[in-house]
Amino acid sequence: MMRLRVLGLSRLRRALLSRLDSRYVSKPDHRQDLKDALWEVQMLRREVVALRDEVDRLRRAAVTPAKPAAAPKAAADPKAAEAHRLATETAEAVDTLLQNEMRIWQAIDDLSARVGAPGRAG
Repeated sequence: MMRLRVLGLSRLRRALLSRLDSRYVSKPDHRQDLKDALWEVQMLRREVVALRDEVDRLRRAAVTPAKPAAAPKAAADPKAAEAHRLATETAEAVDTLLQNEMRIWQAIDDLSARVGAPGRAG
């Protein structure tokens, strides 16, 4: 006749409790998790407020465009006026060139999509 030892039940209880403890969070750990989550929410709230302020600032800046730089007085320094004129014309020419280059690449991409060029990825 075999007898069960009480010691066996305590081992079983300990094993069961250790398994349950490993699956569930203790109250202090849960409280700390909640504090951490609240702290993160507050930090995110501050970031959202800062981003909204930045968006509002950028919108105000977009509404009030920057004043164009005034051309130097021709009577004061003719060399400066000529340099300003050349710089302005160069900037306009480069801008037109870049716009045309963009149109060319868009046309190439459109043509490649229609033809289905085997050498191009994407």
